[in-house]
Amino acid sequence: MDTIKIILVDDDLKFGKMQSMTLARLGYKVHFQTSLAGIEEAIRNFSPSTILLDVEIGEENGIKKAKELIVLFPDIPILFVSSHHEIDYVTEGIGAGGVHYLKKPFDIKELDVYIKRFANKRSVTKEIPIGNYLLNSATRQLYYDDTLLGKLQPLEKNMLVLLWKNKNEPLSNETLSNEIWGKEYTAKGDPSIMNAISKLRKFFKQDAQVRIDTIKYKGYQLTIS
Repeated sequence: MDTIKIILVDDDLKFGKMQSMTLARLGYKVHFQTSLAGIEEAIRNFSPSTILLDVEIGEENGIKKAKELIVLFPDIPILFVSSHHEIDYVTEGIGAGGVHYLKKPFDIKELDVYIKRFANKRSVTKEIPIGNYLLNSATRQLYYDDTLLGKLQPLEKNMLVLLWKNKNEPLSNETLSNEIWGKEYTAKGDPSIMNAISKLRKFFKQDAQVRIDTIKYKGYQLTIS
């Protein structure tokens, strides 16, 4: 099995360094940072198997940020680690999409179990056949007849999976905006949708039987004939 990679975000420098060293001794590869600044770029570059996220990071709200990250990176499980033991924090964290809420102080053995439990789920390759194309949703790589066409960006992959789940049926801009970006559709969001669709269409030039159609007054549709 490949080395499990973890991003740890906690504003307690001493705690973060100690946990990073302990996790490294257990065989994990760890990226630690004390703020949420640049977290999206760190995730894209480091490709973690799991994110360990504090609930209160300086003046920033880890749970609120987690909601955004789950939209962008739905395949990466988020475990909350916090000194806030109140049930409201726990329910809010789990409700936001966190897979577990670990209360400080905790035994490293307990953390180790949860990391393995959830990260191992992500390590299973998820291959989605789309006609003669094949999408590996874990690595975001798209193939055509065993030839690698390229690697999709997270939002592109999420949009393609959503279109695939609703293949041969049109999806409205409202649905795409809500499901992919987690917000209501506005005219400002239209270029973002069109840009993602345009990029996806560039990958689907090998086979005329698989295409992304614009359905007038209805939206976009992944057509597999």
